[in-house]
Amino acid sequence: MRIYKNISLYLNTIKYLRWQQVYFRIIRKLFKPKVTDKFSDFKHELSGSWQHLILYEESLDNKLNSSFLNISKKLDLPNDWNNDDSSKLWTYNLHYFEDLLANNAKKKSTFHLQLLDRWANDNPIGYGNGWEPYPISIRIVNVLKAWLGGLDLNDKLFKSLFDQASYLSNNLERHLLGNHYFVNLKALLFSGVIFGNSRWLKIADEGLITEIHEQILDDGANFELSPMYHSLILVDMLDMINLSRAYPGKISNQLSSLLKYNIPKMLAYMENLAHPDGGVSFFNDSVNGIAPTKEKIEAYAKKLGFKINSLDSNELQIIDNSDSGYICAIVDRSKLIFDASPIGPDYIPGHGHADTLSFELSIGPQRVFVNSGISEYGLSSTRLNQRKTKSHNTVEVDRRDSSQVWSGFRVAKRAKIIERGFNLILNKSIVLQAKHDGYKSLFGGCYHFRKLVFSNGCLVVQDKLQGSYKEAKSRLYFHPDLKVSLDNDFLVVLGNNFKMECNLSGKNASLFDSVWHPEFGIDICNKGLLIDIDSGEAEICFKWVDISKVF
Repeated sequence: MRIYKNISLYLNTIKYLRWQQVYFRIIRKLFKPKVTDKFSDFKHELSGSWQHLILYEESLDNKLNSSFLNISKKLDLPNDWNNDDSSKLWTYNLHYFEDLLANNAKKKSTFHLQLLDRWANDNPIGYGNGWEPYPISIRIVNVLKAWLGGLDLNDKLFKSLFDQASYLSNNLERHLLGNHYFVNLKALLFSGVIFGNSRWLKIADEGLITEIHEQILDDGANFELSPMYHSLILVDMLDMINLSRAYPGKISNQLSSLLKYNIPKMLAYMENLAHPDGGVSFFNDSVNGIAPTKEKIEAYAKKLGFKINSLDSNELQIIDNSDSGYICAIVDRSKLIFDASPIGPDYIPGHGHADTLSFELSIGPQRVFVNSGISEYGLSSTRLNQRKTKSHNTVEVDRRDSSQVWSGFRVAKRAKIIERGFNLILNKSIVLQAKHDGYKSLFGGCYHFRKLVFSNGCLVVQDKLQGSYKEAKSRLYFHPDLKVSLDNDFLVVLGNNFKMECNLSGKNASLFDSVWHPEFGIDICNKGLLIDIDSGEAEICFKWVDISKVF
């Protein structure tokens, strides 16, 4: 039986891959990348039209005290270039050189140049984490952006960047595709423009035209359906249009037009999926602290001439992001975000979670119901648990996940949305609803149908399980800043400016201790509400008042 399950797991994972992903995995095993372009010493044209902006917080000081992913340590170089003790992603961040674009970067230019020189000396071509295509891509762009912003690179560092770009051009992540391939192409675009390399430019221009059509949906969402990765890709788009204006005529008109057309949609989508506190919502792999903040991204966009349109929190409204699947609703300064979406693109669901039909709610500026977030990448049980259905504001049936997440970045059988809709009732209440088949199989199972009725000071959560099942549990997670109590079947939730109540009489309900992960490397204790669904359906009504107006 176990062998059969393993075979089924692998088949249900592999069958979604594109043929080129399999082909390029084989190619990567057979051929090792190398530098194939010859560096020539020529004058690099520094554009005076580049719009420079600080995007990141300081992560490294001139005494080599570092802080990445909320893990701090004093660097021991050269050892730490390839020391994965803190995590592979932590080491990647060391190689990104985002500190070149952080606060105090201007004051640390001498230190940054010394560190870049040290990187070039300590990391021979093709060796170690720093030469993997993703960190190469991030680093190339960050260094070139810093140069465009005034960092005085010498010929040795330019040659190092040139060699990195040449190596990358022969090591693109076409076996992964998605955001990795996108940033590979972006790095080649920057390198092709600055170094005048027509081969790199051709690869980047043609690839980006295809990928923008593929990865940016009509509603403006990035197709991996992570608000965090959406913000990262939006910064990539802004960087590229900034480059196209700094070096007119270097990038094709078709690519420039695509950038200009998609950026406003992406800005609107970022606004739609953000909470009133300005942070991202936690659907799929999404937390704060990785992408630049919404405020900084919007400042960058405004500097490039794009208009920022903010949602009116006082206006009753429904925003249907129909291509990505997320439905947002605003009622009296409260915001509800509902996941009626697929887990992600079929051939690259690695950042997807089994969170179908989950939701998040903010009352005013304060988050109330929150998905649990993520604290790490890799293959650990912690990472897997954070992707599972039980870590999200939705229903788990028979201890199974709505989508079959496994390992660190794998998904086998996936939940599909088979119904979704919304309605406005008497201009007072908003109804959001959807149904998925993640618990249905050839041998039985059930569909999960969820309806959310959202009005001024009230949220009703209705769940129905249509079909056969043994046990089902609904979980709802509260933000850790809230005071949550359950006494005699009466739930009370106190926020800064509101008091929420819920009568749970007749339901098998309990509070449990949980952990919220608002950023990588951060664990904060919070409370969760567990409700058994015994009769095939359950309805919970949360009501709240603005206590700042009462007292």
